[in-house]
Amino acid sequence: MFNKQLIKQTVKLGWPISLQNILVTLLSMIDVIMVSHLGAEAIAAVGLSNRVMFVIMVILLGLGWGVGILSAQYYGAGETVKIRRSILIGCSYAILALVPIVWLNFYFADTVLGLGTRDSTVITLGEEYLWVTVPSLLFVGVILVFENALRSMNQVKLPLFFSSVSIFINVILNYWLINGGLGIEPLGVLGAAWATTISRAIQAVLLLAVLHKLKLNISIQRSDFTYLNQAKDWIKMLKLVLPMMFSFGIWAVGSFCYQLIFGNVGTIELAVISMLLPIEGVFMSLFFGIASACSISVGQHLGANRMDDAWTMAKTFSTLSPVIALLFGGFVLLAKDIILLPYADVAPETLVLTEQVFVLIALLSFLKVINMTFAMGVLRAGGDNRYCLITDTTCMWLISLPLTWLAAFYWQLSFVLVVLMAYSEEVAKMFMFGLRVKSKRWMNNLTHE
Repeated sequence: MFNKQLIKQTVKLGWPISLQNILVTLLSMIDVIMVSHLGAEAIAAVGLSNRVMFVIMVILLGLGWGVGILSAQYYGAGETVKIRRSILIGCSYAILALVPIVWLNFYFADTVLGLGTRDSTVITLGEEYLWVTVPSLLFVGVILVFENALRSMNQVKLPLFFSSVSIFINVILNYWLINGGLGIEPLGVLGAAWATTISRAIQAVLLLAVLHKLKLNISIQRSDFTYLNQAKDWIKMLKLVLPMMFSFGIWAVGSFCYQLIFGNVGTIELAVISMLLPIEGVFMSLFFGIASACSISVGQHLGANRMDDAWTMAKTFSTLSPVIALLFGGFVLLAKDIILLPYADVAPETLVLTEQVFVLIALLSFLKVINMTFAMGVLRAGGDNRYCLITDTTCMWLISLPLTWLAAFYWQLSFVLVVLMAYSEEVAKMFMFGLRVKSKRWMNNLTHE
């Protein structure tokens, strides 16, 4: 049924990407785990703050993904010089977008957090966390652009290496700064924030230094800066990434709104979601590698005008991903007690609710995998960002969020049913994305001027 050679190629290209994204997800999960002994307020503060960070990071991912899509098609067309131009322009856009966000964070962090909880302790702890971590997104923006460009050229192990170094440093610093020692007083939640920021800075510096040392095709050269005065390159990049960033942003803000709904149900419910979202993130990261491999492979075929090969790849990936996700979801369900072991010290009532919601996530995450493969792996590989934007907006903002709000505050259903209602978004998306993939209207060569 499946092409064995294609599966082998997918595994080779996808596993480093999956593992790297698991590590990135673990960065936020580690913060939650390592402050869990400080109480539900600390867990809720770090969890809610990380969702604020998540919104911004997803928008940056839209930019990085756009650079990766264009780079994959340039690579398929044999135009590696244009990849470096795309990197420079992508990094410039990232910095321009982040500077005002970092500045506004120092004035409005408490206001944003106040939307998700009425607990003053959670807001105070979260505000301190965001003051330190949001500036680190300047490093993340550069990292994401370079990583996606590297992947587009089938260089998937270097990003994995740097993420591994970053998470190792983060764990060591977390333990030290949260609990104190060696002349440092215990900093608690603030210590977790500093550990995250320092580890990201080190990751960015190492990435740029090693690329320069190895002198890869992707390493920026002085001559590349001379091409930055060509307005058509800036406009081309903006036309590609702006709808993608907006689409990713619409989805990320919507995801944050789910957290606002959960947080306003109660502090315990917010703590439960704060513990489980990183676990779900690890699950999704496994399949992010498959979606990325799909996007890279399909994009390279489109850039080389091999349309039949691109369609074959799209069909295979779209069938393979959900099958694997269903099997893996069953395995996760069986391993529930082991996976939740790091939260053994959490209050019993919180842990019981956590186990109930965990079962729901394990059973239904395959829906998100289907949509991630359709949207990120297939449709966006051909630059079909407008349709993805319409679908994300319609299914999340007009269907799922209103139903979830009604379930929580009007119908006053149990928290498990409130979370279940949030999956209505994925059901609606599955049909809309599936029809678009089948239509083949997404199959575009973006290398043409």
